[in-house]
Amino acid sequence: MPDQRHMKKKPSKKVHKPAKKPAPLPRARTYALVLSGGAALGAYQAGAIRAFFEAGLDVRCVAGSSIGALNGYLTATRNVDTMVKFWQEIDQKRLITIQSFTKLFFSASPSLLTDQLQRKLVEEHVRLADLVNAPCEYICAAISLNTGKLHYFSGSDAKNDTELRQFILASAAVPGVFPPVQIGHELYMDGGLIRNTPIEAVESKKVDAVIAISMEPETYPKDPLVNTAQIALRTLSIFFRSQADDAIQRATNSRRRKAKKLFLLRPKMPLEMQQYEFDQKKIVRLLDQGYHEAQLFIRHNRLR
Repeated sequence: MPDQRHMKKKPSKKVHKPAKKPAPLPRARTYALVLSGGAALGAYQAGAIRAFFEAGLDVRCVAGSSIGALNGYLTATRNVDTMVKFWQEIDQKRLITIQSFTKLFFSASPSLLTDQLQRKLVEEHVRLADLVNAPCEYICAAISLNTGKLHYFSGSDAKNDTELRQFILASAAVPGVFPPVQIGHELYMDGGLIRNTPIEAVESKKVDAVIAISMEPETYPKDPLVNTAQIALRTLSIFFRSQADDAIQRATNSRRRKAKKLFLLRPKMPLEMQQYEFDQKKIVRLLDQGYHEAQLFIRHNRLR
């Protein structure tokens, strides 16, 4: 027998396995934002929007009513810093207070205020070119006083700066407070009366999820309501809260809905300020409250 110790071993052939292809990176989720009306309570909304953008949420479409129309335009054009600054400085502007409503009963004017201040604000910040260049669609809701029907104005339908500004002013024309806005042959006013949380405007958009922001609370405190003003304000809040709930329910059952998920961000308890209070210190606190509650909302729902 040959000596096994001196026999050369044949080199073993190495089997080269094909390299595994790297797993594809998960696609970033896309979102549509729906912004409710709420006058001064829009500060809470602005704080929440700031948190969404700092977290890097990819917002592809924004729809809003009333103050949500203005916040919505600044969101769609990525002017979030401008929006926050506006709210931080709003006490320097001559805006309506809740006591001013008494003037409605002693005036022959069709509205409590002119829309001169709103027009100045919109003229300073609203540019069609900014919207055309933005990676986001913009929609706002208004009601025709001629037909009583709701209309959704899309930023892409505006032919110039003036027309786009009219869309926003119409959506924010609170009845009795600001005059209605003429567009074409019709007069339009605040869309929040019919669709304060206009989710249906984004139902057919190809996004992964819809996030609606309402300023009305999940629950109300048990403290008794002691006067007519408190009862009236609570009634208004319940009306707008039920609108948000109904909008979510309709969207859940809608066959037009493309988004897989619907989310609703709202405060747990009533915000400390009323809709037409415009107290600067409270507005700053609302900005912070909206910002921090949105951060928790993002983590809880794993939006990132």
